[in-house]
Amino acid sequence: MDKTNRSIFLFSGFRRTILLFLVILASCSEKEIFSEYRSISQAEWDKNDILEFEVYIKDTEALYDVFLELRNNNDYSFRNIWLFIDYQTPSGEIRSDTLNADLADIYGKWYGKGISLYTYTFPYGLNVQYKDTGNYTYTIRQGMRENPLKGISDVGLRVSKQGNQ
Repeated sequence: MDKTNRSIFLFSGFRRTILLFLVILASCSEKEIFSEYRSISQAEWDKNDILEFEVYIKDTEALYDVFLELRNNNDYSFRNIWLFIDYQTPSGEIRSDTLNADLADIYGKWYGKGISLYTYTFPYGLNVQYKDTGNYTYTIRQGMRENPLKGISDVGLRVSKQGNQ
């Protein structure tokens, strides 16, 4: 194979690889319909600071998975965190939940991914089927006794459509 044919062959293989990567990337991002974080000023979360996320749902036939995401630094002094979550439907119905999430083992080793900033993903609702199209509002408050709660830097919400829907 001469030099010209070899470079065309390598270039076409490179293009196929890039195309495959873009197809995989597009298929992954289509499943995730919402993903946002709210930063907490100076990583000190006051009890009165309510974090709000508005998710627009247009497909009521699909099933969804809802995840809470959290980031903490080494200033966080507890093994767990209590969160109060409210979620309001487009028709105004409100559902309230309390979530107790473990962040570290009994020796203080963080379960999250990271080195000095640890990231966690907690399932909040799996196989959720929304009744109505429209905006669903999720609000999250910290439920710990310490106020302000030091060491929590970001809180997020992610909603993904299940399977090949």
